[in-house]
Amino acid sequence: MLSDLLQPDATLIEYSSTIEQRLEACSRRMQPEDLRSLLGNAGRELVRVTTKTLEADSASIWLMSSDRTRLIVSHVFPANEDLMNRDQPLDEGLVSLVLKSEQPICENQVYEHLDHSKRTDQSLGVVTCSMIAVPFYAGGVLRGVVSCVRMKDDPEAPDPPAFTSADLARMSRLAKALEQMINFRFLSGILGLDL
Repeated sequence: MLSDLLQPDATLIEYSSTIEQRLEACSRRMQPEDLRSLLGNAGRELVRVTTKTLEADSASIWLMSSDRTRLIVSHVFPANEDLMNRDQPLDEGLVSLVLKSEQPICENQVYEHLDHSKRTDQSLGVVTCSMIAVPFYAGGVLRGVVSCVRMKDDPEAPDPPAFTSADLARMSRLAKALEQMINFRFLSGILGLDL
């Protein structure tokens, strides 16, 4: 039975608050380049598979800057140099709204939403039609947002199919899985484990 397998170790329990503090400290120090490395092949594949499953045009992981003033694209699938490292102020856009509220969104006809930042659309020459964005945590700390979008090149063209609540649930599971993977990498490092 799994509950028997995962019994707390009495020897380690006395260190649990110290370990939690170290996990939180790792998360707060994590920079965009660290996130890319921490994702590893498994994390990148998980983002790729989820993006394909959702039939999204793009998925991004936005990490909050260390000064807590901006969100920075720290991973994007498919790879796109125009999006990588793009930043946006924390007081602008739907992604920032998700970060502030810690509530996921599933928005269609995004281009009509008053809070949608058009900076990225204008620089890439696209129209964002649908977006899912969910909070992203690591080490017990809110660190950013995972988002995916469906876009069109021609503003006059019909919108692609809308995202659904089932799609939102898939993105939430992706964010949770990424959190668990990164926490494991933090924990392995903190404990000096070569796993």
